[in-house]
Amino acid sequence: MLPVAGCDSRYQDLINSRRNILYETEDFVVLPSLGPLNDAHAMIVPKQHLKNFSIITDEQLHQVENIVLKMSTHIFLKTGKRLSFFESGAGKYTYHSGGCVVHAHIHCVYESDDFHQRLMDEVVFKEVSGGWFNGGNSQYGYVWFRGSNGRSFICNNPELPSQFLRYVYSAAAGDIRFWNWRRHNNIEGVLRVIENYSDMDIGVFGCS
Repeated sequence: MLPVAGCDSRYQDLINSRRNILYETEDFVVLPSLGPLNDAHAMIVPKQHLKNFSIITDEQLHQVENIVLKMSTHIFLKTGKRLSFFESGAGKYTYHSGGCVVHAHIHCVYESDDFHQRLMDEVVFKEVSGGWFNGGNSQYGYVWFRGSNGRSFICNNPELPSQFLRYVYSAAAGDIRFWNWRRHNNIEGVLRVIENYSDMDIGVFGCS
């Protein structure tokens, strides 16, 4: 397999062994985030190259819904904590939505009231009605947030700097050491994420 640019070689070993796959469906994989912000920080990633989740099909959305439910249930039963989810969706014409990788991915992290409040203070969100990503601008990008209560919020064409939401989350947690995954892969943290999800069913493909 090709090496991952800017990554600790130990992460490449995880990829080669497929230990980095926490869960898998027909169209998505769940992977530990590089530079994880806590030991629940994973990403839902489409296998097909997509720039954001607003363009997925209804069947694919059903897969995402099931993944979110499975992860949330697993983490709550294991830790007593709840998860929240966010995406910096790149657009067709612009990438200024806070992301740094132009391939769709949803971040899954421990829920934080402080992060939620800081995010609402920093970004002009509108609550989504009629669907998870309904109203997301696939042309110019968006930021999306979903709390454990199931309410989703979107801000279109937000013009945010790279890794903005990661930085806000880190600042809310009082630890900004790993907000920039390109500088700090935090492989020890990646291994803790893998361990945290290790006893979650790995999906229909039987990955190891």
